[in-house]
Amino acid sequence: MLPKLSDWRRRGSSHFFSIHPVHLRSSSHPPSMLPRIATNIFLIIYSASIGSLASAFISNHCKSRQRHIQMHRIQDTRVSNTNDEQFRIGYASDIEGHWDYFLDYVSRSNVIGWESIPNQCPCNNFNYNFYRLTLRPNTHFIYGGDSVDKGPGDIRFTRALVDLKKRYPRRVHLLVGNRDLNKLRFQTELGDYEMSLPLDEIQKPFWDKNALSYREYLEKQSGEKPVEKRNTKVNKLKWMLDHTLGCPTTFEFRRQEIRILKQIYGQYPINYESGIDLSATVIDNFEVDTSVIVTDEQVVESFEHEINCEMGSLWQYLKHANIAVTIGNTIFVHGAIDALTMKYVPLLDSKFELPTEVPKSISTMLSPSSNESTINNGTMIENVHEWVESLNNYLQRGLEDFRARPNWNPDRSSRGGEALLAIQNRPSMWGRSVVCNSYGDGGVIATVNSEVEQVNALKDSIEGSNPLSFEGTASNALDPEPAKWLLDHQIRRIVVGHKPTGDCPSVLSASYTGVEIVSADISYSRRKELDNTVCLYGECRGAAISLIEIVGSEHSNWLEMSGNLACGRPYSNRFPMLYPDSIKNEASDIGDTNLGKQLPDGWWVKAAISTEQYHLCRGSGRSVEYELRLSEDVRRQLNDIPCT
Repeated sequence: MLPKLSDWRRRGSSHFFSIHPVHLRSSSHPPSMLPRIATNIFLIIYSASIGSLASAFISNHCKSRQRHIQMHRIQDTRVSNTNDEQFRIGYASDIEGHWDYFLDYVSRSNVIGWESIPNQCPCNNFNYNFYRLTLRPNTHFIYGGDSVDKGPGDIRFTRALVDLKKRYPRRVHLLVGNRDLNKLRFQTELGDYEMSLPLDEIQKPFWDKNALSYREYLEKQSGEKPVEKRNTKVNKLKWMLDHTLGCPTTFEFRRQEIRILKQIYGQYPINYESGIDLSATVIDNFEVDTSVIVTDEQVVESFEHEINCEMGSLWQYLKHANIAVTIGNTIFVHGAIDALTMKYVPLLDSKFELPTEVPKSISTMLSPSSNESTINNGTMIENVHEWVESLNNYLQRGLEDFRARPNWNPDRSSRGGEALLAIQNRPSMWGRSVVCNSYGDGGVIATVNSEVEQVNALKDSIEGSNPLSFEGTASNALDPEPAKWLLDHQIRRIVVGHKPTGDCPSVLSASYTGVEIVSADISYSRRKELDNTVCLYGECRGAAISLIEIVGSEHSNWLEMSGNLACGRPYSNRFPMLYPDSIKNEASDIGDTNLGKQLPDGWWVKAAISTEQYHLCRGSGRSVEYELRLSEDVRRQLNDIPCT
């Protein structure tokens, strides 16, 4: 049986970590017992040297730790929910194939766990224990998109999620991210027709003016072969991953995973008629046999198989996914709901290319007034729930088109599923991609710069007929217009991933617009100034991990956010309750009203790491700063700023 919820919460409820064989754990001594002078001394030490202290610990921890994931074996929970279980939504996003991170996430979750199942491969020479994901009663689980690319777990991770979705179809929801959708390119761009084209006809990515063309990439390779002879599927895929998809390490990660799959199942690709349960996976630590030979060509075949084959892991993920989901008062998308994306559904003949004409009605996109009307290249839908349904229908029809027309048409002007490649690309959508627009700038949810940049991008795109103006801009989280639209349909919270926002999720307090915004991608959270050996979750994540859960009832609930910061320090926070308009009981709310707010000096309150201290952040672009500040100082400053 799963441990009680109180047992899990106890893990993250205290505030000073102590050495533990597996995880950074908290001391049982509450910070309120510390004398004030000790707290002040600690603040000085934290600011000056917590990085080196935590990094030294984590370095040793990384070298010696063994994977002993706590298993949560539970019975089949596909039964009516019991009244004594509290409603809870678990959310994760942008794990991007990082299998170890996901295992640790599950070990902390109050929503999902592992259950043991019989050995699926009795023919192999290893005595593995097999597990599959399962779901607690009265809970929902949302995966927010970007399931692949940055770790050796793409195939296992997507298979585990899809299996969970199949067994709990009404309570598990998968969203598509740009990294999931853009793999639809492999069918045509690695196909025989395109591989036969002259190199100069292979276009460089129109959204990145600094990227190498395919010819330039081949010319930089050493060797005596003429450039044209280097045009192989292996080189084409490596160029695509490195210079058009933003994941240069993915090719070698896939080679690692193929070795792992061969070791577990005795074969790869899996013979789907062999009776092997693809939902079964191994989560215990074991030594991978690196002597298993996996050729470059086999790696290419794997990428093609997993998206082009009906039973391929990524194809199955897309087939069972959505673009948007609402549960109670919360809406989930991968990117952002802003003045450009709200109400907008693209047409199914949208092109994955750089538009040359400004959409005639782009100016009215900022304040559409019609209930539903065609506006040049899309549809505006006033009702939020109908908008969500239309977006999800757009996805499914795009996938059907991909299957019906898997290759280029004769004049190479269109290919199946092109509308899905378009929606994951901001220039193709003229800045209206609910998948790729994003909140967050400099590690925080909103900055003055990001607001100005978005306004200028829209202006420049119209005056200069240049949709590339939207690249690199952030959506304005403080814009009251999308908030009003959502509130009119009883939506009080947006939860997204897509853009990294520091070493813990960035939140906009609902006190600003009435809608709480949670941006939960921490995939680039490593703080290199601490120490180069911070490596618990890989080169980019460092030691940061986060758990986002929504608790209460469908329409009266609060956000719980817990995990470890990049330095390894734990936090566990409860945000204020979000009530329906008809119910107000704020006097009984125990949530921290300081979280998700900006101080007069520009710092944002991101997390409370004790009752005495807050973790603050500020920044712009890729420049991010962190600071620890006394709670009473934060409260004093916020008391002087009334939020509307």
